[in-house]
Amino acid sequence: MKSFAVITFFSLFATQLEASMIRYEVFFREPQHHYVHVEMTLDASAGEELTLYMPVWTPGSYMIREFSRYIDMVTAQDEQDNPLTIEKTAKNTWSLAIKATGPVRVSYRVYANELTVRTNHVNIDHAMLNGAPTFLTVKGWENQVHQVRIHPYSTWKVISTALPQLENEWHRAARNYDELVDSPLEIGNHEVIHFEAAGIPHELALVGASNVNKRKLVKELTAIVDEELKLFRKEHPCERYVFILHHTDQTYGGLEHLHSSLNMVPRWNYEPREKYLQSISLLAHEYFHLWNIKRIRPVEFGPFNYNEENYSRQLWVAEGITSYYDDYFVYLAGVSSQYEYLDIVADNINKVVNTPGDTFQALSESSFDTWIKYYRQHENTQNNQVNYYTKGATVVTALNLLILNATKGKRSMDDVMRAMYERYLKNPDKGMTEAEVLRICEDIAGVPLKDFFDRHIYGKEPVDYAHYLAYAGLELKDYNKSGYYIGWSLNNREGKWMVSKVEAGSSAYEAGLNAEDEILAINGYRMSSNWEHVLFGSGVGSEVELLISRAGIVRSVKMKLLPDIRRKYRINVLEEITPLQKKIRNAWLVRSGE
Repeated sequence: MKSFAVITFFSLFATQLEASMIRYEVFFREPQHHYVHVEMTLDASAGEELTLYMPVWTPGSYMIREFSRYIDMVTAQDEQDNPLTIEKTAKNTWSLAIKATGPVRVSYRVYANELTVRTNHVNIDHAMLNGAPTFLTVKGWENQVHQVRIHPYSTWKVISTALPQLENEWHRAARNYDELVDSPLEIGNHEVIHFEAAGIPHELALVGASNVNKRKLVKELTAIVDEELKLFRKEHPCERYVFILHHTDQTYGGLEHLHSSLNMVPRWNYEPREKYLQSISLLAHEYFHLWNIKRIRPVEFGPFNYNEENYSRQLWVAEGITSYYDDYFVYLAGVSSQYEYLDIVADNINKVVNTPGDTFQALSESSFDTWIKYYRQHENTQNNQVNYYTKGATVVTALNLLILNATKGKRSMDDVMRAMYERYLKNPDKGMTEAEVLRICEDIAGVPLKDFFDRHIYGKEPVDYAHYLAYAGLELKDYNKSGYYIGWSLNNREGKWMVSKVEAGSSAYEAGLNAEDEILAINGYRMSSNWEHVLFGSGVGSEVELLISRAGIVRSVKMKLLPDIRRKYRINVLEEITPLQKKIRNAWLVRSGE
């Protein structure tokens, strides 16, 4: 199947390959110092003034990251190795004046020592390269074929990437710059597992030691992939797909790409059961992005402007819908049980309703502000922001049940996604507007939904989750045992008990405690890891005396213990339900073959 991908690439792009203007040679001359060297060859004409640039962000991770800060030693030569003047003109752009027609070589090196799904990491063991922080391109030449030839470090034997192969596995090409940015590379000696799923070849690149059961993971990942394709009832959008899976000490996350995904999971995160479900749900999430955002995309995300923010209010569609489906596909594939799935749904609801920011920021605002807020969270984030992943998933759960109820169990969010994909297939170059999202949802539901959107997506009104779950004969029950709630987060820094966060409305918040306050004593007893024992027997309404140090000044603070108003919801499956509730529940929760 690999050769098929190569043949297809050549048959479609042979002409462009012959006229390809941008070619890269990638070297790893000093991986022990985390450097990657890049030589970029341009076929230019005399008198041209070229502008070279590096993106300031990468699609899927919506924050300005200033990747060019890692570049140094930028030089240019003509084909006789005569130096050319290349001048930096802005934070991420360079100007290059061409003196004579012919190949021009631009050389630079990139420092790569940040192990995240959106950056680069190079050492003597491997190289993980993302396109945006690695490859300069030429303004106006983005639609040219971009060829990449890898020169691996002497001990490296394996490469994993979705970029089509040319002469050999070390010679790759992207149809345009967008595809180059959208195709990470993992190079080293990692393990590669090949498997067939949803009718196409898949590659799983496993980097680093872990406690994963590889046979189990591949089997269950195959089932999830099959379920995802089944939803759309169309051919797979890829000829092959690559999962790159890094096992790390602590990092967790993933980033979607056009034909692949780059994922990071803590190496021991495959046990216990809850951690395993979290890990495989991440892979399901990034895979579903093949359709939802890589094809079905907000109008604001294409063509990409790599030089500044690309604002959108639709990340609740791109990420919220995907966050609804990731755990759902894990369930549909038989990986998790109905009990486990409903527990995850309830846990998401708990996270949302117990976040004070749920009534301060709308989903659409959370999306628009992601460039300055989501990736820059601070000690007050929980008090004035919502998470468009988790809140998006819960709102979509309610929307799905609303549609199921309105159509008497005949249609759901599945039909919404199919309609969105049909729209994409008819016009792949046209992104989706907010108005179109609403219209498609209303067409499927057969009822007006503007009020729901205005209140819960563009507005800040809390969702009545119990109301929507009742459509399916499910009870949302609060198991909070009340009592008091202090509402602080503490860190022990070299023996000092420091407040890191204070939740709005809690005892600590109302007492005026701040992040970076040091707690010295409670009720006259020195602060220790057993501080909660000091409050034994205290109840709601009790007053606690704290001795704190704030900016080096010791002071006494009285704190009244306020009631714990947090929700601890569980979803109960009711037995006595109406025929319509049964129909809706079956349409949502009965798996094929059951």
